[in-house]
Amino acid sequence: MTGELAAEPLADLVARLDRAPVALIALGIPRCPACQVLPTTLAAVAAARPGLAVGHAVMASPEDWALRDELLWPRGITVSRSSAPALALLRDGRAVARRAGGGPASAIDAWLAGELGPAERPLPAGPTEAERAAIACTAPRRAQRAAARGRAEWGGVG
Repeated sequence: MTGELAAEPLADLVARLDRAPVALIALGIPRCPACQVLPTTLAAVAAARPGLAVGHAVMASPEDWALRDELLWPRGITVSRSSAPALALLRDGRAVARRAGGGPASAIDAWLAGELGPAERPLPAGPTEAERAAIACTAPRRAQRAAARGRAEWGGVG
């Protein structure tokens, strides 16, 4: 698998991953640079671990957030706007490990290795070329956030 892993509606995603013995669920929010890179990162993780069901949803509406009570919390999956992206490793539909924040596929795979052992197709250290390209696409949003937080002059990142 290459490219990007498409986001799924939350209810559909949970139903699909519930049927898998082992799965990785990722939850993001709109306009979050780390969340925008996640589809590319997850595609690399899925390619490295073909036996792992992988999927993600974007928590974009009040309805998505309302579904946490019914779909996520009973499975031990937690997410908030400040913890996104949030990842959870599921066994038989229940979270056995959680990770707040994104990172390159190699870092996520190293986290998974603690529970699942080494990947069938090991990933190189650091971001993949596809991840580097996805990160570059988030530059305007990252600069806007840095400026809003007082980390840069309005004329550019500095």
